[in-house]
Amino acid sequence: MQGEFSGQFLIDALTSLLGQNPGKVFNVAEIIEELYGELDPSDVIEVKPKVLNELSRGHRTGRFSRVPEEIGLYTWDSNLLQQVSAS
Repeated sequence: MQGEFSGQFLIDALTSLLGQNPGKVFNVAEIIEELYGELDPSDVIEVKPKVLNELSRGHRTGRFSRVPEEIGLYTWDSNLLQQVSAS
C-alpha cells in the first residue's frame, strides 16, 4: 500500500479511506487505486480478491456501508447518502 496506508492492515486502511471521505461513494477500482496507486493488471488480479473480501467483512461487521441496492459500491455511512439525496 502507498502513503498513509502503508503498513496498515487492509481492513484498517479501508476504514481510514472511507472514514476520511464520509459522503463519497467508491467502487472497487477506485478503492484499489487510492490504497495501492496505479498497478499492473497482474497486481490487480492479486489484490482485488483481498480487497473484496475485506470490503465484505467490513460491511458485515458494521465498519462501513454498501450503497443500498447497488453492486460494488461502498461508502462510510449509507445514512449520509440518504440525507444528502433528501436535501
